[in-house]
Amino acid sequence: MRFSEINFEYTDAQEERIHAPELVDSAYVDINGITEEIFKRNKYLVYGSKGAGKSALASKLKAMSESRWDFFCEVDDLEEFEFNLLKKTSGTSGEKVGGSVTVWKLLLYIRIVSLYQGNANLTDSGSSAVALFDDLKKYGLLGSNSLVQVVQETSRKGLYSKFASTILSIQGKYDKSADSKVKDPAELVETIELALSELPNIDASHFLVLDGLDYLLRNGRSHAGYLADLVAAIRQVNNFFSEKKNNSKVIILFRDEVLDLVPDPNLTKRANDNGIPLDWYDKEGKPFDSYLLRVIENRAHLFGFNKDIRYLWKEWFPTKIAGKDSILFVLDSTRYLPRDLISFFRAMQSLKKEPPFTEQDVFSAINSYSEWFASELGDSLVGLVDEDVRSNIGGILSDIGPRFETEDFKNSLKEYGLDEEHAEKILSILFNTSWTGNVWRKFDSPRYAWKHRRKKAVFSPKKTSVVHNGLLKALSLR
Repeated sequence: MRFSEINFEYTDAQEERIHAPELVDSAYVDINGITEEIFKRNKYLVYGSKGAGKSALASKLKAMSESRWDFFCEVDDLEEFEFNLLKKTSGTSGEKVGGSVTVWKLLLYIRIVSLYQGNANLTDSGSSAVALFDDLKKYGLLGSNSLVQVVQETSRKGLYSKFASTILSIQGKYDKSADSKVKDPAELVETIELALSELPNIDASHFLVLDGLDYLLRNGRSHAGYLADLVAAIRQVNNFFSEKKNNSKVIILFRDEVLDLVPDPNLTKRANDNGIPLDWYDKEGKPFDSYLLRVIENRAHLFGFNKDIRYLWKEWFPTKIAGKDSILFVLDSTRYLPRDLISFFRAMQSLKKEPPFTEQDVFSAINSYSEWFASELGDSLVGLVDEDVRSNIGGILSDIGPRFETEDFKNSLKEYGLDEEHAEKILSILFNTSWTGNVWRKFDSPRYAWKHRRKKAVFSPKKTSVVHNGLLKALSLR
């Protein structure tokens, strides 16, 4: 057993699923029993910070479906989804007929039905599902393996006018002499729902997981309204399946910052009622018993280490680092996220040494890790702040020091030729993404507020801002 053999190579769940599936199968950390929670009918919105494990959940559900006869799951990455095509798919009367919600419902139903094709119990020749499959196949609607392809197919010129015959065929009223046209997708949605209602009892579960919505930030916030309609459509589709006792549903994975952009006044209620948060922070003050440390423990076990993480840590690391418990020293350099902690251990492996590590070894790894952490800072701010601010944020923080006042930040923006009027808004974004926190004194003791430690924490421009420990070395602040 060698420390260097533990797989800390990947921080991207899709890469793991492709190149190291054993990590998904055997090292996945089921935080708060999420793989059971997600099977509850009312749970379909999973949200958390960038790097919290949303895509890892998608990979785990996909892997589970490959080993179970009663569970079918597909993961659609909407990174390249063409939102502009939703207008074309709205039919001959334009975007407002039925609205984007109805279009989303049509796309989601078509995609869910495509999952049924893998269920042998529904593809038997005697099943009423076969007629639905055949009618939707007739115009190429079941040949697509993602929502990206479905919206491309349904927006093709001339295709939408043929939906009338599909509807009539599903209803058993098809007449080749008929020359009617569908003006909007609502009628087809109603007909598909009617056909789904007539299906036999479906014992298996069919899940469609939607990922890749971080790229809304890259493509512009103008699509945020479409996402609000998507959430509304998912709720309606899932409620329909639930009422029919059909274990099919759509699950959507949201980064916290993207969720905040969705213009839906009911979204907080939706997150409370239908959401599952991914929060890895150890609120009990027992880091070795936390889900976060299980990320390391499970990977170690997979590669032959049979002790729990508490004892492994003692064998690997010094008790104290810079006068602080070594576990807290390391964790305080992260945002209590799996991606951060895995990256730190990858930096430890880059030393090309085996444990036990010295205090200096940890400092060397932190230096390397900090460079990665600073690159994450830039990536995480894409779409949240203006590009000229994003590209200079490292230099700005380096100039004003590890602790600074809001006025200092405004002055630094001005020196860089940037818009200092939005300084408080930018600082609020840095706070909400846990790159900075607030610090103040109370009863002669320092008090800190960090978003990753308390989700309800709110940035205060009147308090001192403090730069995250993980950034200090890369920004020459330590």
